[in-house]
Amino acid sequence: MKNLKKYTTMFCAAAVTFVIALTPPVFASFLPAELGNWRLLSDHVTDLTASEELGKWTSASYVRFEPTARIEVQLTEGSGPGELFVPEDIISSDDDPIGFLSTFETLSVAGKRAILERDSVTGQALAVAMGTRTVTFEASGISREVLLGFAENMIEALQDER
Repeated sequence: MKNLKKYTTMFCAAAVTFVIALTPPVFASFLPAELGNWRLLSDHVTDLTASEELGKWTSASYVRFEPTARIEVQLTEGSGPGELFVPEDIISSDDDPIGFLSTFETLSVAGKRAILERDSVTGQALAVAMGTRTVTFEASGISREVLLGFAENMIEALQDER
């Protein structure tokens, strides 16, 4: 009798674990759950309000498992955050001699104007202007090409979503 109770408890625990493992995660945002070999790990949507609705801020983390890497995505939209201004000129510069040797460049990603900042300590940050939306990608330990490829796929997914 003792063994039956023990095995029943073990079976129930295994069944609950199996059901939880098979249940797909529920995300708060409309961001894609998968983007190539990247998976949405977590997200959070914050309404930006004062006396009126001013927009939304969506924060998300994407992970890749082989090789392991992470990209943080920040999406702001609406009249509150406003539009990101990216100069039309081609700019490639650094913040020497006062800064921390970061480099900056303007570029185009999926047909949208963008600014890429690279820093040897904190990694890379890419901000892309999409009208009343601004999407920012932050990562360290991945190449410029991987970050730009991920950003291009995300921008295309965001444009398809509208």
